[in-house]
Amino acid sequence: MIKAADIEATLLSMADERQARQLLRFFKTGPGEYGEGDKFIGLRNPQVRMVVKEAWKETPLPEAAQLAMSPLHEVRLCGLLIMVEQYLRAMKKGDTETMSRIFESYLALHPYINNWDLVDLSAIKIVGNHEVMNPELILMDEWIKPDGHTLWQQRIAMVSTWMLTRKGHIDKCFGRAGFLLSSPHDLLHKAAGWMLREVWKKGYRRELRAFLDENVARMPSIMLSYTCEQMATDERHEWQSRRKSGR
Repeated sequence: MIKAADIEATLLSMADERQARQLLRFFKTGPGEYGEGDKFIGLRNPQVRMVVKEAWKETPLPEAAQLAMSPLHEVRLCGLLIMVEQYLRAMKKGDTETMSRIFESYLALHPYINNWDLVDLSAIKIVGNHEVMNPELILMDEWIKPDGHTLWQQRIAMVSTWMLTRKGHIDKCFGRAGFLLSSPHDLLHKAAGWMLREVWKKGYRRELRAFLDENVARMPSIMLSYTCEQMATDERHEWQSRRKSGR
């Protein structure tokens, strides 16, 4: 068994103060910014993943969850990535009990999953796969709503549709993106646009055009930009023109 304290010590041994200062700026940790107060030790994702690769098989879920509650960003990321690997192994084995246990633990940890990289690198594979495997789940349809839910809960709900789209369940993406049209957060606009772009990439172009036809006039510009990124230039410009003209 590998303990959380030992994994954290390994991560701390690789700390880079200069890189940490750069990450503080990159992840917007200043007063009033979305990552306000977060702390970094200066590790890049490949360094964290190297530790995950060595540790995930021997790390009990409670120890991974303890890592995910750390005040240090990279330590939280490590814990979440360990949970991802454990979830994927359980899914491969058809171990639904372990999958549910990891999923429930992940949900309980949502106050600590509080930056876009932490969300994007974990939610798609844990929450997204769990929704595919359990179509009766409606919790993410609640988390996408702004009332009583944080920016990060909403982003978890939005990016998790990536897996649903891969399986042809595109209505979830459209429904959740619709809730974010009036959001004040550009991180949610980007997430929705990213997921809508995935709908296009998977070939559901008629359906995406219908969604845009209904919503383009009130779509935030960055959401539309992400959505149309893979389109032909003429079509992309047409949607942008329609948004500006409000039609």
